Amino acid sequence: MGFNADGLGGSATYFALAAHHFAAVRVVATVGPDFHAKFLKAMPEGVDLRGVVASKLPTYRWIAEHDYTTGKTSSETSHQGAYAEFNPVIPEDQRATPIVFLGSMQPRYQQQVLDQLEHSWLVAGDTMRLYIRDQRPALEPVLERLDYLFLDRAEAMTLAEAGTVEEAAGRLRSRYRLRGLVIKEGPGGATLYRREETIHVPAVPVDPPIDPTGAGDAVAGGFLGHLAQTQREDPASLRQAMRYAMVMASFTIQHFSIEGMRHLRREAVEERMASLVNQAQAAS
Repeated sequence: MGFNADGLGGSATYFALAAHHFAAVRVVATVGPDFHAKFLKAMPEGVDLRGVVASKLPTYRWIAEHDYTTGKTSSETSHQGAYAEFNPVIPEDQRATPIVFLGSMQPRYQQQVLDQLEHSWLVAGDTMRLYIRDQRPALEPVLERLDYLFLDRAEAMTLAEAGTVEEAAGRLRSRYRLRGLVIKEGPGGATLYRREETIHVPAVPVDPPIDPTGAGDAVAGGFLGHLAQTQREDPASLRQAMRYAMVMASFTIQHFSIEGMRHLRREAVEERMASLVNQAQAAS
């Protein structure tokens, strides 16, 4: 419960702060003068920022209200700012990056990134209801090129035009060539749907939860970061990746903006990971 204004956020920010604990991270993004210095200061040492473009326009802004009782986010508005003139360019030596995450941005920008990739092993993406509803023709070609897709329950049902999450998962996996579909369920955790199996991992309890902003990008950062570290996609690695996804999300929601992530150490990540594993063992 509370209010936060002018907090640093963005898919690239949350993803990088989560994924850098596991593997090298390269960021392609744009930022305006209002947040440029703050963004650079927040990025951990070693994160490659050559793909970050400084814009003269204000940074993209997202405003919303979240009700933890119902788990619903409402009154969402956004201001495109720097994204109005964004031209994502991947440095040539990064175009063969093995694992790529397309954060939730306009589908045309995601398509521009896809067109620059060279033989990536795994390409994952995210989107939001705004683009599902208003930019479906541009979104479809992007979805057809993804290996993994990250959606929340409402997004999945909207995209699949389904009445339940299970029905949505089935339709989306049959419609696209996805190797995996991750449905984020907020306090309920997250579920990975694959042809071979379904893996559900509960959320890590946090009391009190403060701000869910960025939790989905932290989920992707933990999941893909672990896969990048292990270079494996077997059932054991995927289950562990889902656990790390929940751990990283739990740190994100403990504070407003990125404060739960910016000074996080790997030791703290592993401590919370151990508690999640113990919780799972006790429940089995």
